Amino acid sequence: MNQRAEQKQATRKHLYDIAMALFERHGYPAINIDEIVRRSRVARGTFYFHFPTKEDVLLEAIREGERAIVARLDALDPATPLRAVLGEACAGFEAAWGGRRELLPHACVVALRRIAAVAGERDEDLLRRGLVGHVERALASGALSSLLPAQMLADIFLLDVFAALMAWGGAGQPPLGQVMPGVIDLFLRGAEGVGRPLVEQTATPPRGRARKPARRPRRSPTS
Repeated sequence: MNQRAEQKQATRKHLYDIAMALFERHGYPAINIDEIVRRSRVARGTFYFHFPTKEDVLLEAIREGERAIVARLDALDPATPLRAVLGEACAGFEAAWGGRRELLPHACVVALRRIAAVAGERDEDLLRRGLVGHVERALASGALSSLLPAQMLADIFLLDVFAALMAWGGAGQPPLGQVMPGVIDLFLRGAEGVGRPLVEQTATPPRGRARKPARRPRRSPTS
């Protein structure tokens, strides 16, 4: 990397660090680009060169967290049980966002909006591709049984994680260490249930003996 490229990278990191510190201190909605530029002491055009919008700063935080999670998954043995793989992924999400609870709802919205806007980005997502590989192995070995393809199952798991993080970001309870195992249980039980017939209770309870209507007492002739 030449000196000019190193300088660009350093400027980008400086802008990112300043913006994230402002978001965490004052809240994402309260900070605008002018404030980031002023605190960073760079020209406005410099900010736009590195981050076209304020959302792109959060997107960089999301990608940074995902890169760390991908590194966790890459370090696992391919034979690692799927539950343990999902647990490692959730531990990565907790490490990346456990200390940024107030930013979570905004980050999740940014991530989902970007995925919806850029169709090809989902297929190139390294975290998704890593999860798909583990899910495919679980399906092939019989450790997981589902009629849905691995790609769809990986998407469902990530959406479950995003939904749980958004809910936890708003409430802060229960602790994130309890939320993530619950997400894994919810996903695995749901995945196993897909394609299985639902058993409906159609049998009627046994009928008891019909009760005879009570006889009215006879009136005596003298009454």
